[in-house]
Amino acid sequence: MKNNKLRIAITGATGLLGRNLLFEIIKQNLSNLDNIEVLVLGRSKGNLTIEERMHQIIVEDGISYLSLNDKKIVKRVEEYYKNGIKYIHGDLDEEKLSIGEGDFKVLKNAPIDFFFHIAAFTDFRDTPNVVMALKRTNIYGTQQILDLIATINVKQLCYVSTAYACGEKSGIIEPDYIDFNQTFRNPYELTKLEAEILVRNFTRRTGIRCRYFRPSTICGRLIEQPLGAVNKFDVFYSWVAFFLRIKLKSIMSQKDKYITPIKMDMRICYNMKSGLNIVPADYAAKIMYQVCLQDDSGENYYLVNNNETPHSLYVPLMLETLNIGGARHVDRVPDDMNILEKLYYRTAGKVFTPYVTSEPMLFNTQNLTKVLSKSKISCPPIDKMNFKILMEYAKKSDFGIQNEDSSSSVLARSVN
Repeated sequence: MKNNKLRIAITGATGLLGRNLLFEIIKQNLSNLDNIEVLVLGRSKGNLTIEERMHQIIVEDGISYLSLNDKKIVKRVEEYYKNGIKYIHGDLDEEKLSIGEGDFKVLKNAPIDFFFHIAAFTDFRDTPNVVMALKRTNIYGTQQILDLIATINVKQLCYVSTAYACGEKSGIIEPDYIDFNQTFRNPYELTKLEAEILVRNFTRRTGIRCRYFRPSTICGRLIEQPLGAVNKFDVFYSWVAFFLRIKLKSIMSQKDKYITPIKMDMRICYNMKSGLNIVPADYAAKIMYQVCLQDDSGENYYLVNNNETPHSLYVPLMLETLNIGGARHVDRVPDDMNILEKLYYRTAGKVFTPYVTSEPMLFNTQNLTKVLSKSKISCPPIDKMNFKILMEYAKKSDFGIQNEDSSSSVLARSVN
């Protein structure tokens, strides 16, 4: 019997962008769930299988995203998550993804309309172990995905790269910009570009249609409920976590960590004329899905905000969130550092200073004009009000530091 279902495969569905994409797919097909099949490729983590991990995500976050009030519809959605989603056990770090024969048959059972490869390892450090992990997951893992796609029937591939694959280029940046001679801030940016080139060469060779999505700095939701929702605390969240750890070492009561004010004698270097492009996860997921749903004719897309959020706006707000005073802006990294500054510039400052001292990066999104108009979706600005919403949500989890192990002084790191 011919399978007429829309089939969508997703790697990285446990991550921030991936889960929001999954929720959005379900939301856009609530009245048509019987005719859509989602294939989630993922690995076990700890004692939890990919099915168990996704069940937690759906219960804790998915129902909120859908904003459902009708109990019958909620029950229908829960049933769909249990029975309508096929879980494929796969690991990007393993040969042939360690996909079993049964799961391979499920993948090959019928054509896959859209295959979203989102999973990646994100770490902005440059230590040998980190570089090895970046290459293993982002490059080798992507090659494993391409090898899999070569053996099944995939109509369209959607590869998620990063806006920062452009390296340190500033000014207007086109969505298909590629330059390996560019200076890169860290190995992560380079591995994502190298992986993107693998995909481009593969699709040229095989003729499989591919769309390349380049998101900027992804933050919590600002369209769907709950506002600010985020499941991992990397990028600028981990910057805040650095300051929170420092504060916790200097106050008596952790219970009042956000109430007790402290002073930090330190100088933070950032460019007053530029900012960070921050894009809400739900907006990025919606636009990515709409590009495919509308069958837009383009190939390369930036998933970014309309404007940068000035460093001069959000850096003070991060410190204000923690009730930290005394820090001040400087135009260049100090030569005569005090003890706290030495700690900062060899850890968090080492990671973030290359981003916050850059000249403005103006990602060209003109090719999304029709998609945005038709979908009637606009990107929430990361202004003072919305940035505070992001901070307030993250405070509920103490910016992730409660879940860190003793060896984790993680600055900007995540893996799906």
